[in-house]
Amino acid sequence: MAGVMMKRILKIVVGSLVALLVGLALLGLAKPDHAGIPAGVGGQLVTIDGVNIRYVQKGAGRDLLLIHGTPSSLEEWQPVFDRWASKYRVTAYDRPGHGYSGPPVGETGIDYNARMARRLMEELHLHDVLVVGHSYGGPIALKLAADNDSPATAFLIVASTVYPIADKDPYAGLGKLLRLPLLGRGVAVVLESLGGGMVKKGMEQAFHPDEHMIPPGYIKRKREILLQPKVTLTLAQEMKTHLIQVGALAARYPSIKRPVSIVVGSADQPRVVEGGQRLAREIPGAHLTVLEHAGHMLQFTRPDELTALVDAALATPAH
Repeated sequence: MAGVMMKRILKIVVGSLVALLVGLALLGLAKPDHAGIPAGVGGQLVTIDGVNIRYVQKGAGRDLLLIHGTPSSLEEWQPVFDRWASKYRVTAYDRPGHGYSGPPVGETGIDYNARMARRLMEELHLHDVLVVGHSYGGPIALKLAADNDSPATAFLIVASTVYPIADKDPYAGLGKLLRLPLLGRGVAVVLESLGGGMVKKGMEQAFHPDEHMIPPGYIKRKREILLQPKVTLTLAQEMKTHLIQVGALAARYPSIKRPVSIVVGSADQPRVVEGGQRLAREIPGAHLTVLEHAGHMLQFTRPDELTALVDAALATPAH
């Protein structure tokens, strides 16, 4: 009798698991990515290597290219965008799979994003570019600096993790689940409905110790952008390759010849602060600025200091 009961229970469990997996797959298929830029959202699209890239451009003069972190979007530059555009030609864009750009084609990661940034600069005819990379955008900028084959001539690395911090994927559990064919997209759709608390917590940590400077409505808007399934799936793929690619890139830092400035907040995570200090030692001529009592979101909390660093980086004559 007990054996028969166990078989029935096992059958129910297996059947429920199969139904769950099928349900997740169907859920993912039923929720396609939003195509294009929603009404009321700024920007325009340009197609780069098969991916529709959303960008905004404003101003005249020396070129700035702004590369956001992960997950994120060009909205992260709003506190400084108009200020910088009053003196320079500023271009900000949503990286593939983020914001309202299309998903990456076939691959993603630091190397892929650097290639797409280079192609975007070429497509938009940017010249003598100062590349400003925030967070995950910092290693992308450094890849451009190491390759030395783009219109970029100077680099500002803002609050970035630029060295490997572990010997495994820090998002191993959830990341592996999200990377499963069909099922991963279903999980991403579920997170779109249930992940609001994660976004709020993540933003509060990023703004620390200046949580009071989070703009009204900011977290709600971030939920709408960051919890899109394509963004969640892109994040999972980027984390899969990040440690390997940033490790390979780090070995090339001493060979970088173009001007590099680095800025970190003293209250940011230790891997950011210590990594910035190490990077300044390894890149010949690099300049490090440590902003006391500042955290990760320097565009919002230290716009004056960040503007001064951009001005200093662009004070040299164009090439």
